[in-house]
Amino acid sequence: MSRNLAVILVALSGVCWASSGVAVQDFFSHSTKTPLELTNVRMCSAGFIMLALLFLRGKFRLTAARLNRKPKLWLHLLIYGIIGIVMVQFTYFKAISIGGAAPTTVILSATPAIVVIWEALYSRKFPAPVEILAVVLAIVGVFLLVTGGDMSKFSVPLGCAVWSLASGAAFAFSMIFGKVLFAEKISPVFMTSVGMFVGGLLTFALIDGFDWAPFFARETIFDVAWIIIFGTVVAFLIFNVGLKLITPEEAALAELAEPASSVVLSYFAFGTVFGLVESFGMVLVLLAILSPIIAKKFA
Repeated sequence: MSRNLAVILVALSGVCWASSGVAVQDFFSHSTKTPLELTNVRMCSAGFIMLALLFLRGKFRLTAARLNRKPKLWLHLLIYGIIGIVMVQFTYFKAISIGGAAPTTVILSATPAIVVIWEALYSRKFPAPVEILAVVLAIVGVFLLVTGGDMSKFSVPLGCAVWSLASGAAFAFSMIFGKVLFAEKISPVFMTSVGMFVGGLLTFALIDGFDWAPFFARETIFDVAWIIIFGTVVAFLIFNVGLKLITPEEAALAELAEPASSVVLSYFAFGTVFGLVESFGMVLVLLAILSPIIAKKFA
């Protein structure tokens, strides 16, 4: 497979994730089910499908055997599943249920800034100038997006902004904590599928009287199927396939397809339109992601 095809696959994974956000927004417009219940269905279903694929390819036993040699890694995997996957999905769905897919996805684009701040605090090392620039651009961009430039109002509901940033923080944690498992050469697909399935099972403890039937209702079944198949299974699989052949910088650039496509899809699906100030805020968030990549290319 060529590098160009790998870039296309990573970009398509971003489109899949964006389309799932639009499907989530449509789901909540037709259902009274909670974000936690949708998280449960998505994670259990997608995790089961991905685990089945691992079994069929003979990859599950090999990776499990590696973990069994260091049982502590199973605990790390559980932590990764609960905080790095469950919390990412729940907070993401919660944000969309409040403010919609487009603003949620764009605000989530500030996640790299959260990673920079965390790494600086953890290593007690002052960030590089380009990293500071990225953080400033992300903060200003998110501020303009959620307020429209007017501190007395929020063009995006405050709850949406808070839950989106919480999802970004959880995603940042998953990337940082995931290094522990990556260092042990644990497959990202194994990490995702096991973490997703186990984390999904644990959410049953938080749900009182769970009922699957409403997820198969005529008004919601298409949304649920799209979220599980394209927004989760396909998205994660093609992302991991493409990531093997390109650099993280190229992957980050390709992933810009997610916020861009989310805005476009939200416009056609729900007529969501942002004003000039909010649009400028989106541009700043995208520049926050691109600035480290550009700086490295011209260093």
